[in-house]
Amino acid sequence: MSFTVSSELFGTLPDGDKVFLYRIQGEKGVTAEILSFGAIIHRLYAPDRNGALADVVLGRDKLEEYFDRINCAGDFIGRVANRISRAQFQIGDKVYKTEVNSHDYTLHSATGNYGRRNFTGKAFESEGLAGVKLSLRDNGEAGFPGGMDVSLTYSLDAAGNLRLFYEAMPEEETPISFTNHVYFNLGGHDSGSVANHILQIEADFYMPNLVDSMPTGEVLSVKGTGLDFTTPKPMGEGFASDDPQVRLIGGYDHNYCIRGRGMRRGGFAKDPKSGRCMEFFTDMPGVQLYTAVHMRENFPGKDGALYQRLHSFCLETQNYTNAINWSHLPSMIYKAGEKFESETVYRFYAE
Repeated sequence: MSFTVSSELFGTLPDGDKVFLYRIQGEKGVTAEILSFGAIIHRLYAPDRNGALADVVLGRDKLEEYFDRINCAGDFIGRVANRISRAQFQIGDKVYKTEVNSHDYTLHSATGNYGRRNFTGKAFESEGLAGVKLSLRDNGEAGFPGGMDVSLTYSLDAAGNLRLFYEAMPEEETPISFTNHVYFNLGGHDSGSVANHILQIEADFYMPNLVDSMPTGEVLSVKGTGLDFTTPKPMGEGFASDDPQVRLIGGYDHNYCIRGRGMRRGGFAKDPKSGRCMEFFTDMPGVQLYTAVHMRENFPGKDGALYQRLHSFCLETQNYTNAINWSHLPSMIYKAGEKFESETVYRFYAE
């Protein structure tokens, strides 16, 4: 089967800039629709055990609806994903203050978040591969030091893999931790609760949170807790747990410390009803498991769907949350001229 990528106009921003939709057609029916605005994964079709396709990511119908970034659905998150405590960090002797946009901290880079930006896209096709490279200029918004050129390349390959390849070249010493905030529901984006989804994560340790989902800085064992997904189990079993960390927010919004280093398997999810499965691989140290605990009730989604809490999940590959402020966690500091590269792969298949 050939791999193709096409583009079409999706809408126009208030400043007149055009937003394009890139449709990447892969093998086995897997198809991704990517927007230049926010580098958003707009739709992602995957087959069930009978070959029937469903769109397995949450999103909005129109460009204007995506301006409401409350849930960051499908966004490319940068310069620093997740939370920065007290909205500040220090490099050497200099303290940098970033924008406060949640509680007393910076969440997903505040107004500097790439999900608010329109990227320049360049489509490509080759034997067994098709995709689009999306690029922008980060001028150091929201208090982050220095500028840098940034890109995210989406591609589909013959094995049903959706590949996300991140690149950045900083001009000053700076923290960098990218992720994608795509919400999955393998039964279909409008199919309701993910409590029956089976989840497994290759992580023996996690970071516990305070009530505002800011980690305490501790790294604790998952053994004997409601956060243990080392062996596959239904997410609903976790939701029903009496674990204080689960009860604190009514689900999951936690960083897991993935075993090993370099590119490796991070885990998998499965919808037993449809048979759709998704494995993920990453070279990042951690992954944020988020089960839409802060989703607004009856949040309007694509195709007339109304999204709810616990009706989707995110597996946000990243550096450890707030690692910039704790020296015992993996560094996210990159020097001027030191290239940042990272890859995450989501592999889709059916059983």
